[in-house]
Amino acid sequence: MDGSLTRENAESHADLDPSSLLGPTLAPFTRRFFTEAGLKPGMRVLDVCSVSGDVAFIAREIVGETGHVVGFDEPPAVVAYANERASYRKLENVEFVAGTLENPPSGQQFDAVVGRLVLMYRKDPARDLRGIVQLLRPGGLVLFQEVDMLAATSLPRAVHVEKAREWILDTFRLADIDPQMGLKLHPTYTSAGLVNIQMRVDGLIGGSESALPTLLSDVAETIIPPFHPVASTDELDELEERIRNELAESGGVMSSALLISAWATRPDR
Repeated sequence: MDGSLTRENAESHADLDPSSLLGPTLAPFTRRFFTEAGLKPGMRVLDVCSVSGDVAFIAREIVGETGHVVGFDEPPAVVAYANERASYRKLENVEFVAGTLENPPSGQQFDAVVGRLVLMYRKDPARDLRGIVQLLRPGGLVLFQEVDMLAATSLPRAVHVEKAREWILDTFRLADIDPQMGLKLHPTYTSAGLVNIQMRVDGLIGGSESALPTLLSDVAETIIPPFHPVASTDELDELEERIRNELAESGGVMSSALLISAWATRPDR
């Protein structure tokens, strides 16, 4: 399956830009990653599978008014909505166009290619990267963030945290999504011919008072229906409260999936 479950099943702007903690939670990690990896003012950046544009807007914060960001995605409604969001923000140097990883926008050369939670949906990520890298100038940057879902856990074991985790992993299997693409970024980059590979990892941990029960329940409610045959609506509706109660009773903690970032360069020759 290409793209994301949210995008492919979107029926409204609310579906494309949900009132979820996921985007705001990931944003600081993405911003820090882009800066550490070498995005700078004035760069031309290509955002892969942009959805509603969150990653492109972070890149625009860094490249500034002298830079330029192009995002692409396939569904026309998604591209139109991302452009609406850019227009609302009065960002004249951010644009979204139609395209896929098989047929990305051509005719331009970029200083960097970025993507977040993209390669996990691809059957052959290395092949896709080899194609997209051709749009980079020699020495250009490749920056992707993917997850390791199996790293998410709780201690002591919280039944509803583990249940939600298994629902999400089952959904990934049903949709042919790689739950550990983050750990595979290094060999994928190597296979794509990239050099100077560097990586970092980010994650969250907290107890009943943290935002993690809300985050996990939001993610579960977003990606599971209607793909999972077991998770009921009632269970999903009450998931956050059940998780908070369990953590409060045990005094335990839960940790998020790991967000793994990798950056590399296209060889000069």
